[in-house]
Amino acid sequence: MQTPTFIKVLKLITFTFLAVAVLALGYYLKLKGVIISAVIIFAAVLIGYGAEVLELVLPSGVALAIVALLQISPEFFVEWATVKKAAFDPAFLHNAMANLYGANKLLVGFGPPLVFFVYYFFSPTKKENYIKFHAIKSYSVFVMIFGIAYNFIIYLKNSLMWYDSIVLIAIYFGSVFFIGRMELHYSKLKPSAQEDGPELEDSAVEKLIHKFVIVGEKVNAYRAYIASFIFLATGGALLVGFAEEFLECLLHAATAAGVSTFIFIGYVAPFMSEFPEKLVAIGYAMKGHADTAMVNFLSSILAQLTLLTAMVPLAYSYYKGTPTGIVFDAVQSQELLLVIAMMLYSLMLFLDLKFTIRETIMALGLFIWQFVMPESRDTVTKVYFVLFLSYFLEMVLEKRHTDVIETVIKPKDICRD
Repeated sequence: MQTPTFIKVLKLITFTFLAVAVLALGYYLKLKGVIISAVIIFAAVLIGYGAEVLELVLPSGVALAIVALLQISPEFFVEWATVKKAAFDPAFLHNAMANLYGANKLLVGFGPPLVFFVYYFFSPTKKENYIKFHAIKSYSVFVMIFGIAYNFIIYLKNSLMWYDSIVLIAIYFGSVFFIGRMELHYSKLKPSAQEDGPELEDSAVEKLIHKFVIVGEKVNAYRAYIASFIFLATGGALLVGFAEEFLECLLHAATAAGVSTFIFIGYVAPFMSEFPEKLVAIGYAMKGHADTAMVNFLSSILAQLTLLTAMVPLAYSYYKGTPTGIVFDAVQSQELLLVIAMMLYSLMLFLDLKFTIRETIMALGLFIWQFVMPESRDTVTKVYFVLFLSYFLEMVLEKRHTDVIETVIKPKDICRD
């Protein structure tokens, strides 16, 4: 028997009341950090809902790219706050870069294993000990090459300047345009490649949204845009108002706990601000759409490698009052090289459009290693590069792991299969 709508609404009101009560209690107990953290997570969840609604009215590949960008937008607000502080306090620049590269490491190292384990243990449609990507996802994997390549150029020149932002922004939007064009071309060659759209029918909130945006059996685009705007605007307003206070709370928490601010800002902040990304990916994986969940992460990684990185020198220049940039110190340079190594290794894993349990365990193990022992970043980086080279040589010498390249270069041949 289906739960009546008024019961769902009552549950939602009850949950909201309890949440407000907890926040009020935190206020009276002077638990400012708890309140601010709850607000940031709540804002991130609102943006996640707004992104999901928007996905109902956008084409597949472009939708994933735009939605992934919206899902990680809270991280942009937090990074902006760290860069603003660094512009007036040069000693804080180390933490601003820690947040940038920590966010990338978290998505690359923790995201894919998270999707795999949720899919493996909780999806009712699990059939194999691996995740197999649909061929149409090849384009989302392929464009990662361009973001990685320019970040390597940034590493070689040991600086992140305002003009790098122009190139990075162009790479992102060029990639989105390329994905849209190629997926449309692929779909024309093979109409069956079109996938089912996302579903908003799990929680009480999602069912209420579904009732609002669905008229008859079709999505009402006008209503979907309105609902999406309300969620995104509300979440964005909360982030604008509380991002800086959230940063200050993290700094105080790190000091009180005796933990390095590098760890707090590099991992705790992005973990909380990227909450909607993880939530949506987990939802996809539990429904059996593990490849969509994985591409969702890849789209977010591309956005962070390009747009988030581009925002840093632009924000820094804005608060400095002149076009400028950031010259890396030894640690920042090592962190960037580690991110590049992680990305290259992950890219090789996805080139065969498959993610296995062995690769999952290896990827998670390496991430935990560099998280627990940050001082070993140089050694971990070398391990990532060795693994990347071994996969690359295997691909070249034995002609394996080329599904993505074949799909991009010869889509007609793939569509005949």
